[in-house]
Amino acid sequence: MLRNLGSRIIVIAVCVVLAVVIALNAFAVVPVGSTGILLTFGRVEDGSTLSEGLHLKIPFVQRIVSLDNRVQKLELDTEAFSKDIQTVSAKLAVNYRLRPEMSFSVYKTQGTHFEQNIIVPATHEVLKSVSAQYTAEELISRRAESSDMMRDELDAKLTGMGITITDFNIIDFDFSTEFINAVEAKQVAEQVRKKAATENETAIAQAEREKQVAVKQSEAEAEKIRIQAEAEAQRTRIQAEAQATKVRVEAEAQAEAARLAAEAEAFRLDSINRNLTDDTIRNTLAENWDGRLPTIAGGEGFAGIMNIDHLLDNMGGEHGND
Repeated sequence: MLRNLGSRIIVIAVCVVLAVVIALNAFAVVPVGSTGILLTFGRVEDGSTLSEGLHLKIPFVQRIVSLDNRVQKLELDTEAFSKDIQTVSAKLAVNYRLRPEMSFSVYKTQGTHFEQNIIVPATHEVLKSVSAQYTAEELISRRAESSDMMRDELDAKLTGMGITITDFNIIDFDFSTEFINAVEAKQVAEQVRKKAATENETAIAQAEREKQVAVKQSEAEAEKIRIQAEAEAQRTRIQAEAQATKVRVEAEAQAEAARLAAEAEAFRLDSINRNLTDDTIRNTLAENWDGRLPTIAGGEGFAGIMNIDHLLDNMGGEHGND
């Protein structure tokens, strides 16, 4: 009886273990940000894409493979040739994301190795394609432009395969020793050229400043001469005006003196004329007579001119006869 009881306990324990194992295999969890692919005996079931969360499956018959749909980062080293046939060694960083709606197709054609099977080869191809469009020097100087072109081409190539490129970066470019030495020599020559150009520009600027100073000095000197000439002309004009004013004033004074003298003479003559009488005339003639009679006289009582000397001689003869 104890033996039967022990056998029962063992059978029950085995059944419980089997039940637990079966129960654990009857469920599967698809992680957050992932897509589940349901496989039956390793065969992909059409339309069996599962979203994140808990899902039932047939224990030991079916299993669920999870594909991460979050952004993944891939770094790889690759080589290509530039437009001027320079070897370009590059380290690239590619950020990509598996599109959930195409996870089933990607897994069915590429399995879980789609990164190595699709993305890596496509990245190598894009680097070679874009590098051939630029010289080695342009890949350095136009790095952002070439990087954007690589990202766009890679995204266009992989979008139809269910993969989206979210970012693309060129971490590093490396070239042959000969090219690096040539670039360094060119940079040195460019620096020398820029230094010479800077010195030349400085000399030109200095000469221009000196020219401006000379022009300012010449203008100042010319302005000084002009002001002096204007001052001299002003002084000469003032002197001429003063001389002319002096002459005019003197002439006006002389004219005024002559006018006053003429007026005084006219006044004197007018006064004399007003005061002139017959007695005054006789007195004046008497005062100024020198004792000699005039030899000729005429007047209203004479028919002609009478010789006074002859008259006196006749009068003397008559007195002698007397």
